[in-house]
Amino acid sequence: MDNPLEEATVTDWLTALAAPTAAPAGGAAAAFAGALGAALVEMVASLTAARERYASVHDLAVRAGEKAQRLRGDMLALAARDAAAFEGFRLALALPRGTPEERERRGRAKADAFREGAVVQLDLLSRLGEAAEAGLEVAERGLSGALGDAATAVFLAGGAARSASWAVRSNLREAGEHAKNTERLATAAVLLERVEDHERRARRLLEERVG
Repeated sequence: MDNPLEEATVTDWLTALAAPTAAPAGGAAAAFAGALGAALVEMVASLTAARERYASVHDLAVRAGEKAQRLRGDMLALAARDAAAFEGFRLALALPRGTPEERERRGRAKADAFREGAVVQLDLLSRLGEAAEAGLEVAERGLSGALGDAATAVFLAGGAARSASWAVRSNLREAGEHAKNTERLATAAVLLERVEDHERRARRLLEERVG
């Protein structure tokens, strides 16, 4: 689905998020936060790869940077997809509801929007797990002077993952599918735990090195 937010500037995103509209909203903001974290991983990876002192981890840094670049693009696209899903919800609310058939069609359109929102946020959780893992890698072995930047990337992923996890639950409930989507809910829980484990390790690393 074409969406102008896919090519938007940071200012465009902030303006759109601040607007009194249903979309973009929290789900898109979580994806955007994840993309910011991935960009920080790219930065630390590039700084590490540019220093001879870190020659032993240059390959790791290059791989982490390439992964983060891919994830940054993926999460920006997911932010736009989330906004599009809830634009669909807004359009569904505008549908007529005078007859039983119209109310049924309106209900299906609303459920479809929430269902797509759940899919987007589950996809986001997966990407956030990868971003947090890459952030922890460069925090542990990358440029020591950029530890705080790498840790920030992990913390951004952690906050976004908690948001995405609740969004999956909420969207499935609104779609009327919470009870029959135990597999998706279980997957979301596992993905969130993965991110939060990386977050805990990043925090311990900061405590050890910064005090």
